[in-house]
Amino acid sequence: MRIKTSKRIIIGVLLAVSAFALAAEFDVDHACFRANDEIDVLEVYLLIPRNAFKFVPAEEEFQSTALVRVALAQNDTVVVMDEWTFRDQVADTTKDISHQRIPDISILQANPGVYTLIALVADVNTGKQFKIEKQIVLPEYSGSQLDISDIHICAQLSKTAQENKFSKYFGYDMIPNASAIFGPTHPMIYGFCEVYNLDLEGSDGSYQVRYSIEDMNGETKNSLDWKTKAKPGASAVELNGINIVALESGIYNFKVDIKDDATGNTINKSKRFYVMKETDPNKLQLMMEKAVLAEYTDEEIDKIFGPMKYIASELEKRQFKKSDREGKIRIIANFWKTRDSDPITELNESKIEFDQRLRYCNEHFYTARKEGWESDMGRVLIIYGFPSEVERFPSSLETKPYQIWHYYEIEGGIDFVFIDKSGFGTMELVHSTGRNELQDPQWRRFIEPTSASGSIVY
Repeated sequence: MRIKTSKRIIIGVLLAVSAFALAAEFDVDHACFRANDEIDVLEVYLLIPRNAFKFVPAEEEFQSTALVRVALAQNDTVVVMDEWTFRDQVADTTKDISHQRIPDISILQANPGVYTLIALVADVNTGKQFKIEKQIVLPEYSGSQLDISDIHICAQLSKTAQENKFSKYFGYDMIPNASAIFGPTHPMIYGFCEVYNLDLEGSDGSYQVRYSIEDMNGETKNSLDWKTKAKPGASAVELNGINIVALESGIYNFKVDIKDDATGNTINKSKRFYVMKETDPNKLQLMMEKAVLAEYTDEEIDKIFGPMKYIASELEKRQFKKSDREGKIRIIANFWKTRDSDPITELNESKIEFDQRLRYCNEHFYTARKEGWESDMGRVLIIYGFPSEVERFPSSLETKPYQIWHYYEIEGGIDFVFIDKSGFGTMELVHSTGRNELQDPQWRRFIEPTSASGSIVY
């Protein structure tokens, strides 16, 4: 385990990268590089809000302590993990630090393949945890053909006299921006990548490189001229920046093109980033929602709206059904804005509660054929929340298994009855006392596992 307590590092890089960050739990990004023919190096970048942790008295100041764990897993088995603790200090807890974030980095090594990247951040003082999981692919880099790594982007590049965790080649520190959001205070975007398998046998010992920025339509918005460089060997390191002051708010790609002059072979790599020049937090959040949704396929967008339809109005459901892709993105992005129970706070409590219910449904009610939210129990839980009381009745020779959910504070008290009719573990709603819900006062007939002849078959 590594312990990080450097107040200078935390505060020094904090203000430069986080003044324009969104109010989310924390951000995670990554870039992959080749270590050798069999191993990849994965850099995982984090951007952690300072106000996510509780500050407690420590000598003359206040201190928070966080545990960070980053891991790669396959088939529910952790393949490699990095874990460390960092401490942050403030002199005055009344000062607003809600827009300040701490950048950090973890470096892992693994074989090429498909993994689940797991990042967990925990407040040691309170036990509160934040967790992000996402599927990533560590590529199998070519051993002979021209190839290129992922691109590590940042908004802050500085010459360093002492190597540290953020140091790259050439003696520069690249402070990672895991949110990939660049605002008015970020006039430049910098990109770092590695080029592999440059040809050294040909007569031409040079290669060319060009940096550019493209919008989502592939139109070049800004670029640097092609530059010819001498090959330092079979591999080369690229680091440069482009001015983004003139870019409007939107989604862009930072692109690096490489051409090997000896063979004429070319290759390129792009990295997605966002320009957000809005200063209104609500507008900023809305823009970010749209930017994220724009990356999903049409099928994924429909899937996102799936559980939302349980609490959507009839008008919203009709509009979504007949809308094109852009219209659907607009509906989803605006969906939670109108349902924010406390607009004064930065967090949307209604969305947080919905996400918690959805996560619970998908973890506890899923089957081989359906996601948890698609089940009867999932629908009820998403609409009404967690029940006040649950009565569980296991199977017996006389009855099939069933549950009764009681909600004492809704409509003066309502119940939902679920029965495993098939005997395969799928609980179906058979009766409820709630308004506009399925009602069947004779529901008990479903729990009797008898055939038509009266013999016991269950």
